[in-house]
Amino acid sequence: MSEPARFPVPDVVSRRAISEGEAGLAWLANLDDTLSSLEQDWGLTIGPALPGGTAAFVAEATTETGEIVILKLGTPGTLAGRHEAEVLRRADGRGYVKLLRHDPDRHAMLLERLGERLDTLELPYERQVDIMCATLLQAWMPVPADLPCPTGADKANSLAQAILSLSYDAGQPCAQAVIDMALMYCQDRAAAYRPENAVLAHGDPHPANTLALLDSEPPQFRFIDPDGLAIEPAYDLGVLLRAWHEGIAGPHAHDIARSHVRHLTRRTQVPSEAIWQWGYIERVSTGLHLLQIGQIEEGRIYLDVAEAITSTMG
Repeated sequence: MSEPARFPVPDVVSRRAISEGEAGLAWLANLDDTLSSLEQDWGLTIGPALPGGTAAFVAEATTETGEIVILKLGTPGTLAGRHEAEVLRRADGRGYVKLLRHDPDRHAMLLERLGERLDTLELPYERQVDIMCATLLQAWMPVPADLPCPTGADKANSLAQAILSLSYDAGQPCAQAVIDMALMYCQDRAAAYRPENAVLAHGDPHPANTLALLDSEPPQFRFIDPDGLAIEPAYDLGVLLRAWHEGIAGPHAHDIARSHVRHLTRRTQVPSEAIWQWGYIERVSTGLHLLQIGQIEEGRIYLDVAEAITSTMG
C-alpha cells in the first residue's frame, strides 16, 4: 500500500491535470517530489493547498527568515499560450502581485502574499468596477518587443470560433440575433487591431483575480493570474462589463447597458464603442461556456441579459 501524498491536491486541480492527458498525469504524479525539491532549493516550508484554485497547486510557504509567501505551480495545459510569469516580472508590482522567484522548468512561481479577494468584500459591483479600473490603469504597460503574446486579432478570431462551436453544441441556446451580433463584433474588433494601440493586458481581470494589498491605507489592490495579451485596453474593460448585469432588463435594457460603458470610459478615458463590443462578445461567450460546463443558471443570466440588450437596441 502506497503512502499518502505529503501534499494532497484539491479535487478540482487533480481533475484538471488528468484532463490534460499524459503531461498532466506526469505533473500530478511528480508533484510531491517537485514540491519537496522546491522546499530544499528555495529554503521553504510549504503548507497545504489553499482553496479556490482550479488549475494550479497554490499554497502558503514560509521562508527561512519567517516571511509568508505564496507558491504556485500551474498544470502544464494551463500554461499554454499564457505569459503569467513574464507579465508579473515586467510589472514588478505595478498593478500586479509581485513575483519573487520563478522556475520555468518546474512551472513554479513564488509570489508575495496578498489579502482578501475583491469578490469576497461584499461591495456593490459598480464599486468593484471602480477598483478594477484604477488597478488596470496601473497595470497596463507597453507590449515588450521580445514577448510574443496573442494579439487582439487572435483573441477576436478565437472568440468567434468558440461562440460558433459552443452555440452549435448547445442547440440554439439563445436568439440567433445574439450570436450574429457577437460574431459581427468579433469581426469588427479583429479588423480594428493595430499594434501601436495595444497594451500588455491582463486578459481576465475579474473580481476573483483582484486581491487587496496587505497593510495598504487607503486600500489598494493587485491582479493575479494574468494571461498576457497584446490587445487594446478596451478588451480588459469588456471583461469587467460582461458581468455587470445590474438593471439591464425591460424596454430600456440597451440604454442601461450603454450607461455602464460610459461609466467605464469616464474612469479610464478608453473609447466606449470598443468597450461595448468586447463586453458584448465576452458576455455571450461566457454565457455559452458556463452552459457547457454545467453552470446552467449562471450561464442563462449572461445570455438572457444579452438577449435583453439586443431586443431593445432599436
